[in-house]
Amino acid sequence: KNGAIAISARPPLAPDEAWTTNRHIYLMKNISSKTSEEVTGENFEELLGECITKGNPGYDTNPVFSPDGKRLAWLTMKSPTYESDAVGILVYDLETQVTSTLLEAETDWDYSPNSLTWSEDGKTLFFTADVRSRQALCSIDSTLGAKQPNGGIRILKGDQSTFLHGEVANSGSRAGHLLLASVQSLTMPTELFVIDSRGDETGLRQVTHFNTQRVADTKLGQVKEFTYRGEKGDDVQSWLIYPAGFTQTEGLSESTPTDPLQKHPLVVIYHGGPQGSSADDWHYRWNLQYFASMGFAVLAPNFHGSTGFGHEFCRDITGNWEIGGRDTIHGVRAVLTEHSWIDPRRVVGLGGSYGGYTSNWLNGNAPEGMFQALVCHCGTFGMRSSYYATDELFFKETECGGAPHTDQHRTSPTSQWNKVSPSNNVHQWKTPTLVIHGAKDYRLVESEGISTFTALQRRGVPSEFLYLPTENHHCLNPQNSMVWHETILRWIRKWTTPGEETDIVPPRTD
Repeated sequence: KNGAIAISARPPLAPDEAWTTNRHIYLMKNISSKTSEEVTGENFEELLGECITKGNPGYDTNPVFSPDGKRLAWLTMKSPTYESDAVGILVYDLETQVTSTLLEAETDWDYSPNSLTWSEDGKTLFFTADVRSRQALCSIDSTLGAKQPNGGIRILKGDQSTFLHGEVANSGSRAGHLLLASVQSLTMPTELFVIDSRGDETGLRQVTHFNTQRVADTKLGQVKEFTYRGEKGDDVQSWLIYPAGFTQTEGLSESTPTDPLQKHPLVVIYHGGPQGSSADDWHYRWNLQYFASMGFAVLAPNFHGSTGFGHEFCRDITGNWEIGGRDTIHGVRAVLTEHSWIDPRRVVGLGGSYGGYTSNWLNGNAPEGMFQALVCHCGTFGMRSSYYATDELFFKETECGGAPHTDQHRTSPTSQWNKVSPSNNVHQWKTPTLVIHGAKDYRLVESEGISTFTALQRRGVPSEFLYLPTENHHCLNPQNSMVWHETILRWIRKWTTPGEETDIVPPRTD
């Protein structure tokens, strides 16, 4: 309404772009009254407008104007290098040019907002946040913020995963209180819902049914939350998906099947990040129900380092990258102990990015025989080699406590660069592994996948390499996705189907 434009951008031509997360909010006022000559030029900083976050060296993102155009809200991190830092909410008054804090990162709340939407009357800011592996829809007063006496943050919808689109025009008792949102879960693809912004569940109404009949005609696995003790002795949450068609009565039966064919194989999926989570959503790449529909039980641990379980839990993995793999091992042991219908001789592990790192780390660190096969998608082979080729130097410098060439890290045996690299244990690799890598992956370049496959081949470990010339860090093309899924399914079935020819070759000893 005021003709202003706000953008989030890195400082133009900053020489430290690859090793800092710094991103500012730039504000250009009254753009509608400016001529084309006034908004173009050689000075890129001036072209972006006034920087209103000069004092913050970290991420400042998601700027959004209030409906009357008088205020600007955005999300902020303080660290100049930590991309998963706690997130706060700031509001800038365009008239007074004063910035106020609505949500102080780290201190006001144990979770981090990841989106922002103003209410039509400007009194409320809605946002979503990862809360216990669900995208919760929340709200905060746009003036009083998180510090109001009765508690400033309200969770409007905490089950499933929600993405807000905006308010719905409405009359009657719910006027000004209805929100349109996308909702999804581990048992429901995305659908549109109307939600009451006051948290009134009677106002929840499903608007679209694009996949209702398809889901009704499809056998899905029952979804359970499975909590176990992790490496630090505290609780680790995970998702346990029963094989499709497997009843709750069977799953809870105390009797132990004597016929191996009556037991079910287990797929363990460890997420990437590592600061991320396996969430209650309908993922279009690592979809847990896909593997359940193929007859597998699925365990998806949210190990230390996962988001949605508090800032301290998330930070536990920084400087301790092995904890994700160790938590995974604890999870496998716990689920096999509690669920006798899962076959301990038919367990496979799958992961991408940090999850790919975890596959390589487990190969040589997991108890021998725990995993019959592994899948490494765009994973790390060498900590040092991956650092010098990545597009995000700040990421591994933060995770490992500095650059690998510094005095403190060059030779120290306790340095993460030297201690946790999967390449250190190639001499112990025995588990058959499918390696997948995209040629356009600049986060972990293709040589990491090639090195992983070469090491497996040189060791004589059964292995295959799926090379995707047009894909990046993720497999996004629909046709390639079909190949991706079919290749993984064939690989894990090869090592979990009794009587299936596995072409086992003893690992080399040289």
